[in-house]
Amino acid sequence: MSADCRTKLVVIVVTYGNRNHLLTQVLERLATLGPLRVVAVFNGNAPPAHDPANRRLVIVKNDTNLGSAGGFRTGIEAALQLEAEYYLLLDDDNLPAADCLDRLFAAHVRLGGGPLVALQAFRPSQPWQRVVVREGVNPIGRVNTYGWFNFVNERHLLRRQLGPRDLACELNTMPANSLVRIGVAAYGGLFLRREALLLSEMPDQRYFCYYDDLDFTDRLVRRGVSIHLCADAVIHDLDTSWHARDERAHPAFSPKTSDLQIFLDLRNAFIFYRSRMTNRALYLLNGIGFWLGIVYLALFRSTDFRTAWRRLALIRRAVWYGSRGKFEPCPESHPDIQRPRP
Repeated sequence: MSADCRTKLVVIVVTYGNRNHLLTQVLERLATLGPLRVVAVFNGNAPPAHDPANRRLVIVKNDTNLGSAGGFRTGIEAALQLEAEYYLLLDDDNLPAADCLDRLFAAHVRLGGGPLVALQAFRPSQPWQRVVVREGVNPIGRVNTYGWFNFVNERHLLRRQLGPRDLACELNTMPANSLVRIGVAAYGGLFLRREALLLSEMPDQRYFCYYDDLDFTDRLVRRGVSIHLCADAVIHDLDTSWHARDERAHPAFSPKTSDLQIFLDLRNAFIFYRSRMTNRALYLLNGIGFWLGIVYLALFRSTDFRTAWRRLALIRRAVWYGSRGKFEPCPESHPDIQRPRP
């Protein structure tokens, strides 16, 4: 990749809470990747000390935590003022490999380099992305999904759901599916041209966090953007998402997961998938699978009966709101949750 391409690139990083130690590592890595510019959005938290003379770092501060949706919306709006040609979105713990940018630009050229060609860098810590690069199919965003469940996905994810180890998604060799077209993507690692961001589609702040990235990229795809997951452009996650903890208790029934995280994630899942129901019978069949799976997890992958009973009530409440398309109750400011769903 030429230095000229780097000067046309803006990286948008969103951070929140007490995570400056992670952000610092990401900014230090980006500084080694060439003369690119960075827009760092601080979502209700204070930025660390920085060199005000550094014109390649733009600091944007939100007074409160607006969630991933509000944070990335703010970042995109600020980045578009810089008149760049390429944009890369990152969470504050997304550490690009040294050759990540080179490989993203090379893949973009291989795909024709069009203004509506976008890429998702590969994050090996994300189970759904490992399924994509290993099997060439995307297990998220499928039609007729009921909340977290779709029977079509069980051959890819069943072992992970029933047990603590992600055995179904182990990836020990470089995958054959190096460029796979996907219908939705995460913020972290999303690489796209300016023209795609000028389509008047922005993250929906009603989601606050979780599934807002899928909704955003789904709307971009509907406007003509094509997204490919690029398996050789690697981004390592410095922090472990609550969805991917390696423990006996399932995240939905673990005391380490906050009630608010579970409620927002599941509520938003139902809101997102409401528009993707094409066959009511299949949707209801997936609903049966969902509730059977929830009962199994409550019985066999919960820490104790009291936690299981309380979480079942919470899940029922989230399903009630989400299946009716209700974003209420909406958190105004929650410094402890921000990470979008992987």
